[in-house]
Amino acid sequence: MTRRLLAGALLLFVFAAPSRAQQRYEVGEKSMIVEHPGLAPIPVTVWFPTRGDRNPAPGKRRLIVLSHGSGGALDNHGDTVRALVSAGLLVATPLHPYDNRNDMTGVGSDLQLLGRPQQIVRVLDAILADPLLAPVIDPARIGFIGYSAGGYTGLVLAGARPDFKLGLAHCARSDRDSAFCGWMGGGVRRRAPQQLLVTHDQRIRAAVLMAPAWSIFFDRDRLADVTIPLRLYRAANDTTVRAATGEEHLLKLLPKPPEYVVIPGGDHNVFVAPCGPGMRGPACADAKGVDRAAIHRTMNAEILDFFDRTLGKDP
Repeated sequence: MTRRLLAGALLLFVFAAPSRAQQRYEVGEKSMIVEHPGLAPIPVTVWFPTRGDRNPAPGKRRLIVLSHGSGGALDNHGDTVRALVSAGLLVATPLHPYDNRNDMTGVGSDLQLLGRPQQIVRVLDAILADPLLAPVIDPARIGFIGYSAGGYTGLVLAGARPDFKLGLAHCARSDRDSAFCGWMGGGVRRRAPQQLLVTHDQRIRAAVLMAPAWSIFFDRDRLADVTIPLRLYRAANDTTVRAATGEEHLLKLLPKPPEYVVIPGGDHNVFVAPCGPGMRGPACADAKGVDRAAIHRTMNAEILDFFDRTLGKDP
């Protein structure tokens, strides 16, 4: 996997994934339902390291919130969850209402584009108040992982302010972005019974964004407050999130250069966990020569290393 770290005019190539012995834990879990007044409740599973006694391992640990892609599910990034939790971190995986595998009624509306960040804030509030989980979480060391729509969600939480009119302006002058412009239609629809506002969360101190969607909603001014450490992944053959209006757009406008990784040969689905035996469908298909399992082994090690460097290691 080729890694590019953008720092001004500096282009640095590193080919070796981080390798070091990790303390290994078993993986425990707690399921929760988080209320969102006036809107659908938010199911969330919190995965925690344990020594096998069903209780979280002691110590103040990092918490990572993982936001799935549009139409996704809790199991989309299971290998990444296991890699982080077995190394000692907690990982929360909310299921976004109105934008998941079983319910996509909010796609293209405020329920998706403004609701998602609000859901993450409420999930964090609930976890940090939970009597089982709160004692083992360091609230000053919270990170985020977002894929596709989840990447957009992470940008908003980190301080980005979307302007949906920028999407309409882009579609008015573009004839090569039919997937986005077909989704955008005549603009973002209002579906929520009350007005939803743009929501940020300063508790998130570092974020990994994998093929973040809808970056065209941000210009330089609307990204000016995104100053936390970022690690940005792009799949070289992604046709769902186009580089010019996606990751490369962000690279030009973010106030601080993110760490930047391009996965050769991969398409948009390469960030979803490798499919198990007997599983079929477009999300399981990779181009010839693309070894998704190997890519994920490297990527998961890199993500752990990123959070080690930006949030500090756990006891």
